[in-house]
Amino acid sequence: MVADLRQTLRVVLPHGSLLAEDIWERRHRGIVALLWVHAVGTAVFGVVRGVALWHSVAEGAILAVCALAAAQKSGGRRLRACAAVFGLITASALLVHLSGGTIEMHFHFFVMVGLITLYQDWVPFGVALGYVVLHHGVLGYLVPATVFNHPAGQRAPVVWAFIHGAFVLAACAANLATWRLSELQANEISRLVSRLEGLARTDPLTGIPNRRVWDEEVPNELERARRSGSPLCVAMLDLDHFKLFNDHHGHQAGDRALKEVASAWQGAVRTTDLLARYGGEEFGLLLPACSIEDAIDVVKRVQQATPAEVTVSIGLASWDFRESAADLVRRADEALYHAKAGGRDRYVTASVPA
Repeated sequence: MVADLRQTLRVVLPHGSLLAEDIWERRHRGIVALLWVHAVGTAVFGVVRGVALWHSVAEGAILAVCALAAAQKSGGRRLRACAAVFGLITASALLVHLSGGTIEMHFHFFVMVGLITLYQDWVPFGVALGYVVLHHGVLGYLVPATVFNHPAGQRAPVVWAFIHGAFVLAACAANLATWRLSELQANEISRLVSRLEGLARTDPLTGIPNRRVWDEEVPNELERARRSGSPLCVAMLDLDHFKLFNDHHGHQAGDRALKEVASAWQGAVRTTDLLARYGGEEFGLLLPACSIEDAIDVVKRVQQATPAEVTVSIGLASWDFRESAADLVRRADEALYHAKAGGRDRYVTASVPA
């Protein structure tokens, strides 16, 4: 039963701490700016209400100290958020106090609790909720006239503290529901974005990386190889007479062959290698941290793994640590041309650039 309740709470209640750093910072800056407005406004309100100037300024200064603490970049997110939350709820308490416990001023607590959910973090939310309960319960009991301005509240401060607490909890429930729905929406958007990114980088037919990934990764791997001094090779693979295969067997059979080829080759290359569909029946194979001798072994395994109904020609080039990614791929393409011109179903290694 306890496990079921825990599972239900995990589904219903927000998890917290979902906000990205830049989003959190924007929201925090807005909340801190509002706290500064309260620091000045509370002091002015006190003077208008006939409270001594030094008293009004002192209460505004409390909020200013909280705003300064919340604005410090050295503190962690939660510490800065708690400073801002403490200041805002203190502003609510001071406004109730300066108004003589006017019931309408208690509405300020509801607004602040709702605002604090913008952090989407349980720690500052818990600080706010705990503060409201202590303020209404403890201060309402000790000095009821500063919290409740009606006789019933002053006669039974504990009862009215529970009444106010119930309304605060109801407001919290509404805010938590909004917070949870916001999390669910953010999760769904994140899932859809990840899916779209995956689709944009995956060949829809074969399921392997597409030309976009190839064009991004080859320069990146060349830069890593330059820094580490490790060898790198590139192979270009092209299925032989594939147009004739399609004309004879049909395009559906051709699509099946491309899928089978990609799957078989994926099993033949190393886990660190990148096999990508370059276009049509042509594929690219990036072999990082791989000498030409080791690359030849990989290429031979690829040939052996190729399904029996098709053959493949391969051009292989080793990077000279000077040429660009485009030049390296061009040399591998030239070697592929020589492989086809030499009878197909073979590999040819590119000559070393002068």
